[in-house]
Amino acid sequence: MSLLTADRDMEAAETLLKASPHLYESIGFHCQQATEKYIKAVLVASSLPAPFIHDLTKLLLPLIQANLIQFSQQDLVEATILNEFGVELRYETDDAPGYTSADLLTMATRFQTKLRPLAQAFLI
Repeated sequence: MSLLTADRDMEAAETLLKASPHLYESIGFHCQQATEKYIKAVLVASSLPAPFIHDLTKLLLPLIQANLIQFSQQDLVEATILNEFGVELRYETDDAPGYTSADLLTMATRFQTKLRPLAQAFLI
């Protein structure tokens, strides 16, 4: 699993945040996609199954069960928030979120910081 596509999703989210921070649905989508790809990279690199699902909390479970990495309750809350952008919030909504586009990028960056080095270490 290439980390390049996850990195590109992060770059897209960062670029959108700078240019158009009001596009939180698109920013959130790239943040969710990047996080999903980082999780799946760690799963594949550590020889664990990487199911074809998009639910970040379900994807994190094998990593937790294998004691590969620890996730806080806040991490799980943020994974749940990012999950909303996998499909649900790709479509226009009148509901204003309780977080900003910058918050979404911060969440994804925390997952990137935890997961990317672990995936990279397994892939080397």
